[in-house]
Amino acid sequence: MSKTPLTPVLMADERFRILAELVDERFGNIDLSALLVYLIDTVHESALPHLAEQFHVMGFEGWELARSAEERRALIHNAIELHRYKGTPWAIEQILVTLGMTGVVSEWFEYGGSPYRFRLDIDLSGRGVNADEYACLEALILKYKNKRSRLEALTMSATVRSPIPTFATAVSAGEIVTVYPCSVSELDQMNPLPRIGIGHWGVETVTVYPDSVSALDQMNPLPRIGIGHWGVETVSVYPCTA
Repeated sequence: MSKTPLTPVLMADERFRILAELVDERFGNIDLSALLVYLIDTVHESALPHLAEQFHVMGFEGWELARSAEERRALIHNAIELHRYKGTPWAIEQILVTLGMTGVVSEWFEYGGSPYRFRLDIDLSGRGVNADEYACLEALILKYKNKRSRLEALTMSATVRSPIPTFATAVSAGEIVTVYPCSVSELDQMNPLPRIGIGHWGVETVTVYPDSVSALDQMNPLPRIGIGHWGVETVSVYPCTA
């Protein structure tokens, strides 16, 4: 039976009952989720530019610096709140976070500058910007700052973390010195009287260790490969033989 409501007059007409069943069959299987455009996390990517224009975040207000669909969705998500606090340091810092950057605003009274000036330090680690994006970034700051304030300094920094391993080498060397005591090969006794003597025999082992490095710190992320040499030298020193 058709789910489409019909008036009693139409229900009595078989043609309209068949038409109602066809309507249920055709239109009941249509996926209406595509019409839910304000579900920003699930809406098709092709609808994002239209939503960005509607929420007023196109161009230099964020869209030009958004590199991925995730950043564009986040920009649209935060659009209302960004416009609500537009003209504050929070808005500048938040739009940078939305676009995958980190920024810190320093107002003039925090560093002893001229009134109504501010500085902005941006961390570009893991992102970076090209010449075109740098121009967009300056325009973005002008869009979100208040009208009376002037950007006095823009500082950008980036930290590169490389997964490439760094190789280091060390040199290990050793020396063994053996000193034998004086050795008497012949003893001639010219005097028949007995003589009593005392002798001393000793052995000294000298071990010289090389300078020991407990840790090697590599500040350069580029790989460096070195070659080490390990050697052992044995020296035997014999005294003069009488």
